Amino acid sequence: QDPLVTSASYSSNLVQQWLKAISGTELFFNAITAVIAPELFGAGLAAASKVSSATLQSKKTAPTSEWLSIFSGLELIVNRIILGHRDAGGALSHYDLLASLGIGHNTIFCIKDLEAELDYFPGTLVGILGKVLQHSVGPWKIGERFVVAHFMKDKVHDRVGVSKPAFPVQMDFLQLVGSHTTDHRPRKRVRREI
Repeated sequence: QDPLVTSASYSSNLVQQWLKAISGTELFFNAITAVIAPELFGAGLAAASKVSSATLQSKKTAPTSEWLSIFSGLELIVNRIILGHRDAGGALSHYDLLASLGIGHNTIFCIKDLEAELDYFPGTLVGILGKVLQHSVGPWKIGERFVVAHFMKDKVHDRVGVSKPAFPVQMDFLQLVGSHTTDHRPRKRVRREI
């Protein structure tokens, strides 16, 4: 196998400045992922740690230990219409985390498989199973739009021996809020007259 090395773009001074500037936001996005997909968070954290320790470092590149995201990739998408697609590189259970930013745009995020059209204003955060659900972003009439797309690559996880996470289930969320019972069906209310 070839050794793991950092990408040319990761070594760029501009990229390192940008990553440093968004470091607090990335930690926030990690925390959100820990809530909505706990096993994905664990898998991403394990993969990032293993990649960091296995990557060959040169004096010219930034240390991989400074990569704060649990996602194996970030992409900045600026003022682009995104045609309907499914993401090719992740596992079925990998969520993408998409942060819609910009100024004054009124973009719509479409999920064709669900026949859903969602407001995608600046400040919107979407977690989506990008390999499962076909999604797109159509044209907008006003404003500037950019998205920070967070994703995981299945081949990266495979390379460092990290298993695919299971899909999140209702019990994951109930455990987060401290529910200890296993029967969560709605209870029938009995009306008593006095």
